[in-house]
Amino acid sequence: MSLTTWGTTPASADRPTPGGPWVQDAQQVSLQRLHTYDELTAALQRLEHRSKGAIEVESIGRTHEGRDIWAATVGTGPAKVLYITQQHGNEPLGTEAALQLLQRIGASQAGWAADVLDDVTLRIVVRANPDGTERFQRQNVDPDCSGPFCRTGVGFDINRYHDPAMSPEANPVPESAAIQRMVRSWRPDITVDYHHQGSYRQPDGSLDTTSILWPTNPGVTPQVLADSKRVAALMHTSLEQYGFANVSLYPGDSLPGIARNSFGLQGSASLLVELRGDLGQKSAGYLIRTAYASMSALLQAVADGSLATVDPALADTIPERGEPVDPDDEE
Repeated sequence: MSLTTWGTTPASADRPTPGGPWVQDAQQVSLQRLHTYDELTAALQRLEHRSKGAIEVESIGRTHEGRDIWAATVGTGPAKVLYITQQHGNEPLGTEAALQLLQRIGASQAGWAADVLDDVTLRIVVRANPDGTERFQRQNVDPDCSGPFCRTGVGFDINRYHDPAMSPEANPVPESAAIQRMVRSWRPDITVDYHHQGSYRQPDGSLDTTSILWPTNPGVTPQVLADSKRVAALMHTSLEQYGFANVSLYPGDSLPGIARNSFGLQGSASLLVELRGDLGQKSAGYLIRTAYASMSALLQAVADGSLATVDPALADTIPERGEPVDPDDEE
């Protein structure tokens, strides 16, 4: 369904072994402040209980090491919004923002939350790569992997295995296959995929705190492309106005196996969000807030109908990403 038809109530070449854009080691961000798999599982179960059933937590699949891939769903509205966090295990802050969002919108009695959830059904894949997260590595854990986008002896880059032409049953990456099955069954109207990149600096000396990109595969229909650009323009404007971020355009590839391209090919307005990497403790908190602000701003715009009024051409005015501070970068 097109964003403009929702009935709302007003109110580079890919490298199989990348050098890395994310939080780079435990010395830069204390991993003790991030949720382990067991802590995340417990936190989601608490939220489900505290929400008295408003939040539904379910496993959409299991990893090679037997960990559940958790999805949390809240809301009853006709517009379906999907957020995915931490496809890369060492890109953690989108997951922390998602937990805050679920706490504030799903377990809250606030009137604004109820208004949003009357118009929107939100689903979040909260940490798509739990095995990789436990090792703080980009890939999943599959030492026997082989073929494209496999790091020998380590595992696959799961954000290269969403190609709609590949069936989930033929997918060698269980995390990607689980997301494939869920997307094909649930059919979200909007999907946003949260990552980290390196550090990039604009000509005026300011850091790019966030870079975004819509689907760029040529098979995406004009309507889906326009809707995706509406989402991009909305996020750019919202974050810039709120003062949370300097937003730039991410220079991504057109491969159909990349999530934003795959979802666009399947009819979902789609956006990649890359938060700045090379973090310190203070920066981590700032970027969690940035991710949270982007998540909540989009939900509110979908619910009150304002997203449908955004001119998609505004996305083409987003400035290009600046020069690298850390030269390694990979989506």
